[in-house]
Amino acid sequence: MKKKTRTLLVVAVALLLLALAAFLLLRKQPAGFEPGLLNRGEEHGDGIAEFIRVKLFFLSETSRYLQPVYREIEVPEIREELYRKFISLLLAGDEAHITPVPGGVQLRSLHFLGGGGMLLLDFSESLAGSFPGGTTAELEFIYFIVDNVCYNFREIKKVKFLIGGNESKSLAGHIDLERPFFPDFSWLGDQ
Repeated sequence: MKKKTRTLLVVAVALLLLALAAFLLLRKQPAGFEPGLLNRGEEHGDGIAEFIRVKLFFLSETSRYLQPVYREIEVPEIREELYRKFISLLLAGDEAHITPVPGGVQLRSLHFLGGGGMLLLDFSESLAGSFPGGTTAELEFIYFIVDNVCYNFREIKKVKFLIGGNESKSLAGHIDLERPFFPDFSWLGDQ
């Protein structure tokens, strides 16, 4: 290889790496929403119940972005139970919005692996059995869950999906579920 060709190749690779670094630094990051702790003063058992305000995002007929809806969740003693309550809110949906989850789907279990910041979600087998199919539908479901969870709980950096306690290749044959998913906040509207 000639010296001039080698120099051009090195410059091209350096420019490509620089462009990639600029893209990663400038890509859309979520606004600074932090779930707020609310004290209501409600007696619950042996103490006062604490609530947090969360921001859920749902699909709408009028926008390609997930639209925000605020809810409050009572804070349990175990952090994983808070995640479970949050996922239950997502699966329950919102009357004014579209929830990209097939009916009857339930969360079987979840586990937070703190070292890697990964939330492991195990859904009922009905998720794969009743999924409508199509790449877009799979992506809407995946990022509906991943973006909502990672946006509201900053300690969660990625989400891994299981179906019926097992790894699954995909929901309906399009998107690989064998790897964890990182958030893509470009799906979120009005953050």
